[in-house]
Amino acid sequence: MLNASLSIAERNQAFLNWINECNAYKADSYLPFVIDNTVLGYIHQQQKSNFVPFDANFILTTYQGQEAVSFHPGIHTIEERTSAANKLAQSWYDSGIISSWVGEQYHVNTGFNHPSFFTIERAAASLLGIKKYGVHVNAWVEKQGEYFLWVAKRAKDKFTFPGKLDHLVAGGHGAGYRIEETLIKECAEEANIPAAIAQTARPAAMISYAMEHQQKLQQDNLFIYDLKLESDFIPQNTDGEAEEFYLWPVEKVLQTVATSRDYKTNCNLVIIDFAIRHGFLKPDEPLYSDLCSGLHR
Repeated sequence: MLNASLSIAERNQAFLNWINECNAYKADSYLPFVIDNTVLGYIHQQQKSNFVPFDANFILTTYQGQEAVSFHPGIHTIEERTSAANKLAQSWYDSGIISSWVGEQYHVNTGFNHPSFFTIERAAASLLGIKKYGVHVNAWVEKQGEYFLWVAKRAKDKFTFPGKLDHLVAGGHGAGYRIEETLIKECAEEANIPAAIAQTARPAAMISYAMEHQQKLQQDNLFIYDLKLESDFIPQNTDGEAEEFYLWPVEKVLQTVATSRDYKTNCNLVIIDFAIRHGFLKPDEPLYSDLCSGLHR
């Protein structure tokens, strides 16, 4: 049941606050990152020195009358850009500008499945402010007509959002994988879900947002899946990224989202979407249409 201290209007306002937080940035703080007059990302003004003159492969140029960052004109093939970008990423890691290394490449393009201009190490992608893609899975169980969601608690040694609550399965979509392959891979790594079960997950929605985080623009697009699990399934983490799992009634999950900052930031949006699609939020409720449209900015 809804926390007695919150009205439906207050709860929905709390949900909308999460959506607004995930879409907060100052556009004039960013320079476009361009190739051949195509904008592929946005670089914070304070991060400009990490490209120019930090690395001779990148230059300052202009795009539609404003300052922009691009590759040196002598670098013009996908292979040359990829090589230059990953040398820069390695330099950032070696000098401490980025503090982690994933060893996974992200495509840099104008949209999902659009032609790739180059690829770059995942840990460095946010500095470019490029469009990134990921998969989130709502793993749910139905018992006696009540819906429950599996909740993961992130390991305390995780570089990002240590100790925060998370989805049972969620991960970035790297170059060279199809979305379903990412889904199956992440299910195995994060919850030991067999491929035969993972393949029963159903694509349900796509959420997009753009937010500033530590002087970086995160343009994230999340493919959302719903995976109904049997009540006797017990998840097991195999990659060390989660330290504990809970099976909570959906209402408890919604209460946690509305009254705390316990969840990893973008998970709140995925949970709000799940609640809308499964009827836990009703069309006649305050802010319903704002919540629906806000998940797809």
